[in-house]
Amino acid sequence: MDSQYAVLDCLQRNNNLTQRDIARYTGLSVGGVNLLLKKMVRKGLVKLEKVNGRTLRYILTPQGLAEKTRLAYQYIQSSYQQIVKTGRALEEVVAARPEPVARIIFYGPSDEVLEILKIAAGNLHIQHTTAAGAADLAGIDGRNTLVITWQAGEEYQPPPGIEVVNIINRL
Repeated sequence: MDSQYAVLDCLQRNNNLTQRDIARYTGLSVGGVNLLLKKMVRKGLVKLEKVNGRTLRYILTPQGLAEKTRLAYQYIQSSYQQIVKTGRALEEVVAARPEPVARIIFYGPSDEVLEILKIAAGNLHIQHTTAAGAADLAGIDGRNTLVITWQAGEEYQPPPGIEVVNIINRL
């Protein structure tokens, strides 16, 4: 997610954080947090309050809260567009096959992409299973079966007659 959103979210949850705390919670560098906070103060998203001679408090302004909401909305829209695009890519791969696809095997890690692909296969009314490793694919019948992966640089070499498509290359 966007670094600015991460800092704004952090400040909304707790405005008694140091730059080092914010860096730890967001995974950003302290220098990166410092630059972002300076930028956000200039834009009016965050205001500074001196607690004592050395300590500052970063307070999220109403404008900062509105910006955090806008960034969250933008992220949701973008994510949804990628989900739809992934589903369409699977539809196109299935439609391009000369023979009907009776079964899809999803080959890759159990992650969010797998969940998106399972939903897309369900919408196409195609039976699907998962395979975590090449050993899980040994001895499968390639007739009407399609193996879908989504890892960059995937090294799996299928047995003859099994088609493997990296869906990421279709996006």
